Amino acid sequence: MTKLMSPSSSKRSNASFTLNLIFCILPLNLTAFSPNGAIAPSARSPLHGRSPYSPLFQQSNHELVQASTTPDVLETDAAPIPGGEQKAHRKPPWMKCINSVVPANVRALNEAVAMVANVTRSEANELIEMGAVWAKMDTLTGDDVMGQYYEAPSSASMKYADLPSGWGSGKEYDELYNVDKEEETLDDYVERQMSLRYRRILTPSTIDPGTDIRVYPHPRRFPSCYEFADPNRRLYEDTTFVVVDKPPMLPTQPEPSNYEECCPGCVNLLMGPFKTITGEDVARPLLCHRVDSCVGGCVVLSKDGNGQKVFSDLQRQRKIKKLYLAVTTEPVPVGMHVHWMWASLNARGQSGGTPCQFVTHTPPESRKKAQAWTRCVLEVVKSEPITISKDNGHGYDPGDKQHYQSTIRLVTGRKHQVRAQLSSLGCPLIRDTLYQPISGMTLESLEDEDAEEEIDKALSTVRVPTEAIGLQAHAILFAGVRAKARTPWWGDGGVGGDDF
Repeated sequence: MTKLMSPSSSKRSNASFTLNLIFCILPLNLTAFSPNGAIAPSARSPLHGRSPYSPLFQQSNHELVQASTTPDVLETDAAPIPGGEQKAHRKPPWMKCINSVVPANVRALNEAVAMVANVTRSEANELIEMGAVWAKMDTLTGDDVMGQYYEAPSSASMKYADLPSGWGSGKEYDELYNVDKEEETLDDYVERQMSLRYRRILTPSTIDPGTDIRVYPHPRRFPSCYEFADPNRRLYEDTTFVVVDKPPMLPTQPEPSNYEECCPGCVNLLMGPFKTITGEDVARPLLCHRVDSCVGGCVVLSKDGNGQKVFSDLQRQRKIKKLYLAVTTEPVPVGMHVHWMWASLNARGQSGGTPCQFVTHTPPESRKKAQAWTRCVLEVVKSEPITISKDNGHGYDPGDKQHYQSTIRLVTGRKHQVRAQLSSLGCPLIRDTLYQPISGMTLESLEDEDAEEEIDKALSTVRVPTEAIGLQAHAILFAGVRAKARTPWWGDGGVGGDDF
């Protein structure tokens, strides 16, 4: 059993029990799901069959406010409305977390969580197992960290399987963590883990008074997780890799409040258990690449770290072929498209700046200036008119507009790349409320004052999509592995097969 110890616990053990409700800034979609069509968790879920919409996780904002000693919990996050007044409204409950200090007379983590979140110990255990509880990492000793790394099943390989912040920005793991090209030593691993501020705790633990903890009392839920109960979503499996058809509106990486309901967690829960090539049990498949939450389609997972590294090497060597299907209301120009993103804003997990990615169509003037930019390359193989029926349950009304389905070969893999590039061409994806408002706008527009005002106005209306957008990671080919996703949510459109 892991013990969480605070080096300053002796100074703080007599401190009064404090409870501060704060807004936690999340890097992913700032949206909540409707309970319509929700599927109850499997009996194997750590939630022990509790519905995603149980009272534990749907406590009202009013109750949450009363649980806090912080009086001001209302914030204005609505964008300015032209010609109207700005409206203030509450943040969704799952965006709120509680920072607290374990009181002097508490030793069990679940007891501390129960006090902080005002729930029973049983419910506190569920929050812990779901990954809604964090502890300050500097309260762990090097021995504690290594014990977590080696101890099964609650090993660091499962607890900390999340890809690092900034992964997918073109930087390798070594560069992100300043790790030497040679294998990282145990001392280096301990030092790197200890440098991180908070880490997620997934198992009941003993805890020292004075330890800083963070609790998300209302974890964000993802009902689409349970669509993996359909065995047809397993597209391919061998001794190393598993390729699945991820449903839209499911993140590939865990949310801060929910470690279980993401692509690796749901695949493990509903399609596992898995074994490595040597017959060892897989605690949880490892993610090899990312696909946006609002996008469905092919996602590759590895059963061990070696497979994850092989995939990363193939990706760096451009030996992975990815095809996307995109739906727009304007035909996309066929051919190769090369654009540039500002590199510092392309890093995944990057805070600040705009939520959407602007690109420029103008190449950097010199190789030195090019270092500040990230090159984005895709090829539109074909773009043809399709028909979308509004009667197949997806809730999208095509109206009388002509729609076009484009087959896209992705050459580089950047954050929001397809969405940003197509939008800059004046062909935003349907339902993409993050990029539709900035359709046709590029960084070159900032040179014109009038255009700059238009960009500011457009940015005030961008919103993270709350439903599946017109994009699918349709097919992937690498190292002899060949997988193709099923028919996308908008249907086949009455067109022929792809060029995969």
